[in-house]
Amino acid sequence: MRRGFALVAILVVGLLVLSPPSPAAKLTAVSRYVAPKLLADALRVAKRLGPAGSSTEVNINLALKVRDPRSGPDEQLANAAVATIRGAGLGAKWSKGSLLIAADGPAPAAAALLNVDIENYRLADGSEFYAAMGQPTIPASLAASVSGVDGLDSFRKDRSFAVRPGGLTPVDVIAFYNLKPLIDSGLDGSGQTIVLPEIDNLPNLNDLDAFAQEFGLPPFDGLVDIKKDPSWGTPLNPQGEAVLDLEIIHQIAPKAKMVVYESGPSFAFADRAFDQMVSDHLGSIISESLGACELGTTSGHRNLNSSIQDRATAVGMTHFIASGDGGAFTCGEDHAAAVSFPSSLPTVTAVGGTTAFQAADGSYGREMAWGSAIDQSGGGGGPSRFFDVPGYQKAVDSTGHRQVPDVAAVADPATGFHILFGGHDGQVGGTSAATPLWAATTALIDQDLKRKGLREVGFANLALYWMGANASAFPVRPFHDVTAGNNLLYTAGPGWDLATGWGSFDAVGLDQAWIKYIKGNGA
Repeated sequence: MRRGFALVAILVVGLLVLSPPSPAAKLTAVSRYVAPKLLADALRVAKRLGPAGSSTEVNINLALKVRDPRSGPDEQLANAAVATIRGAGLGAKWSKGSLLIAADGPAPAAAALLNVDIENYRLADGSEFYAAMGQPTIPASLAASVSGVDGLDSFRKDRSFAVRPGGLTPVDVIAFYNLKPLIDSGLDGSGQTIVLPEIDNLPNLNDLDAFAQEFGLPPFDGLVDIKKDPSWGTPLNPQGEAVLDLEIIHQIAPKAKMVVYESGPSFAFADRAFDQMVSDHLGSIISESLGACELGTTSGHRNLNSSIQDRATAVGMTHFIASGDGGAFTCGEDHAAAVSFPSSLPTVTAVGGTTAFQAADGSYGREMAWGSAIDQSGGGGGPSRFFDVPGYQKAVDSTGHRQVPDVAAVADPATGFHILFGGHDGQVGGTSAATPLWAATTALIDQDLKRKGLREVGFANLALYWMGANASAFPVRPFHDVTAGNNLLYTAGPGWDLATGWGSFDAVGLDQAWIKYIKGNGA
């Protein structure tokens, strides 16, 4: 990395006059509170407050049965289900084509409808949550239309995969991944729209405008649209994630539009926003930097999210998702190796992380799999516990399960991106930085495909695994094969691996390979 800027925290320490300790003096260990990552761990250490009363509002989603992802649920059955849920004392909302009914209301009403006990708990840091004890039962009155339920606890939440502390500037990124020839050919993202699910607010456009001005980029005016809905909950205060995503996209595809869907972090709220995002279909590319420990998700959440994603795939959307920043241990180093959901879905493209090394002229030098044993961080990767290996992965399979990541890009915060947040320059890493980089590059490729009269990328993995298997046949290889480093468990090696997938991209090679793939009807 040629240049970087560090965010510096200044610690002011007062001078203390210490007297020698008496012989009886003892050293006392100072423990640091570590919040549990899994619901089972939280229930074990939390204080039980008793049954959740009417003052506890629950936010649940009921997944609707569907025959065809394109056509959506049966309208008559869905409306009948809404009436039943409202009759049980819960608010219920459904819009035509949606794959879920959003139901909110007092905990006792939800408990009675689904025949389950809902309890309140408090953790050592003072935070409280509710959780259902046991499995819910779909009543006979809903069995014809509802396939599952999610949201019966408020502990499990999506988390951003950005590592906050400078960094690779737009010029650096463009040179490193060979994007300049595409940009020089007139590709700038015009006519393309990238949609982004986010759980933190965009404070305002001041940071974005300052970033654009700092690096001589076009202004963001007219390019950013923010979608909110009260039923999606309250987003977190600005964390920098949304700003990071938009600034990385804008430096690669400065004319692409970006639509941000802001929701609260709970699974129920995030799924509602995701469902609406796919229903709206305002853009063909999804860039998602959210996820949670796969082992900590419920079957209801996985099934509903998978169903919505099936529809996104059916209508030709390309979905990139960050694979996580805990290396192979997304659930924490005190648990067995695990991956992040929803990056483990077979119908998405999971993006892992690398450490970047520039050549003297700023072009591509080399990359290693990102894995830092000191702070237990690294690019997410490994086999899923819930999803079988998809057909496109069978040639590289060693586990019988879906494996992530599919691809990778620079994510190590030590070689991360220069962004501007809160009025200050800083350096950021994480697979949530690598993900919008892939999304923005795909916007350029979609633009190129369109001007050549070809279809857009759509579901990417079929093409990516074909490219990986035939990489040596291309004049410019589409991938930088990362063959060194590890993600705290899995080691990078020649070809596809559980640390970096097929590796990062050479933009020129990737564009040429995609044109060949589509012209050959899947070659």
